[in-house]
Amino acid sequence: MNAYEQWTRYAAAKQHEREQWANSGGPMSRRRTERVVASVLRDEASRIRLPQVIRAGLHFGDRDPLQAVLESLARSGLDDAELLRKCYDAPTTPLLVRTVPDARWGVQVARGSDESILQQALLLGLCTAWQYDPSRPVLWTRASLTRRVELYEPAGFYA
Repeated sequence: MNAYEQWTRYAAAKQHEREQWANSGGPMSRRRTERVVASVLRDEASRIRLPQVIRAGLHFGDRDPLQAVLESLARSGLDDAELLRKCYDAPTTPLLVRTVPDARWGVQVARGSDESILQQALLLGLCTAWQYDPSRPVLWTRASLTRRVELYEPAGFYA
């Protein structure tokens, strides 16, 4: 039994001991109580589910984004961006997109491998400014390739 399984069993056994009561501070809230239940383990059986977050972004420096990605595509032996779907596991369901303009995370194109560049480019090519849509064609524009985005599951935020 690995450490994760041990922790899961321990947490389940101790759940009743971990219950806490919260008071939001208002006059009416002093008369009622709310049970607080949370887990950082993404337990599918729990009433609260933490959504998956995927980050995607490329840093091009002074290079032209389209030219840099097309060069990586050519070096990998591919001639069509749609073929990247077979090479990399991209999410298969639509996701919400949050654009993070000044994000520091992402792959540095000057130092990154073609594989990491193309994987990020695939995700960015399937995104609009608001939605990741796996059914749309892979579209690379300067705007889409220079975005830094976080992809969220559209459900599961609430208990």
